[in-house]
Order: sequence, then structure tokens, then C-alpha cells
Amino acid sequence: MTESVASFLGRYFPVFMGTIFMAILSTAMVTVLVDENYLRGLDQPLRTELSGWGLLSLTAFFGLCNFMIVRGRRWATGLLVGYFAFCLMLVLPTIQYRPHTVAFSLGVAFPLLGLLLLNTERHREMRRKLIEIRIQRNTAKANYKIHRNKAGASRAREA
Repeated sequence: MTESVASFLGRYFPVFMGTIFMAILSTAMVTVLVDENYLRGLDQPLRTELSGWGLLSLTAFFGLCNFMIVRGRRWATGLLVGYFAFCLMLVLPTIQYRPHTVAFSLGVAFPLLGLLLLNTERHREMRRKLIEIRIQRNTAKANYKIHRNKAGASRAREA
């Protein structure tokens, strides 16, 4: 359990960053495909604004999910799975508009690769360790509060 930070990062950082990159690339492909297919009937300034807000919203959401995973929150993984599924559900129906083959293929591949990375044993192991670290952190905080309160009470009696 006394694993160094360097060995922890060396083991888990690649798979963690892989999911982040898959989320970034999924967001980019979803934004491109939605803009080109679903929003093509709108005026260009409105399309640009909607695409920008969509990109910003999706990026903030997956950033929050990854932050919560790092903080050891088990439920955040479910949100990230839902995020990849949402990206996939937005991309798949665009096939009826005959999108660019590479854009569509990448729009399908990136969310699937993100789901695959989330399901790897190394990512699961990382999440378990992050949950353990959260429990240790909360225990240390509780112990600190107890000792701080005892020290404050003994100082108050001395005064």
C-alpha cells in the first residue's frame, strides 16, 4: 500500500490519459458531425454558437467526471460511461445524412475505444486504488479533527 507517486503514475497515467484523449476526440467528432448534419439548416452564426456551447458543455462534463474519478468517486465512472454512450448515440444516426466516411468512422471508434479503456483491468485497478486513497484521506482528516479538538480543549483548561 506504500506505493510511491511515481510508480502509481507510471502504472496508471497512460490508461487515465487514454480515456481523457478518447473523450476529447469523441467530443470533437460529435461536434463536427452534429454541426454538419443536424444543424445544417440553421444560419452559420447560430450553428457556430450552438457548436461552441455544445463543445464547451461536453468538455466541462467529461472534465468533471474525470476529476471525480481522481477524487475516488465510484459513481463518476458511470457518468463517463454514459458520456461515451451519449456521444455514440449522437453519431450513429448521422449515417442517414451520408457523412464523410472517416469522420463517421472516427466518431464511432473514439467512444468505443473510450468504453474499452474504461473496462480494462488497469483502469479498474486504478479506480480501486483511488477509492482507497479517498478513504485514507477521509480517515486522516477525521483523526486530525479529533486531535485538534483534544488539543484545543486541553489549552482551554490550562487558561
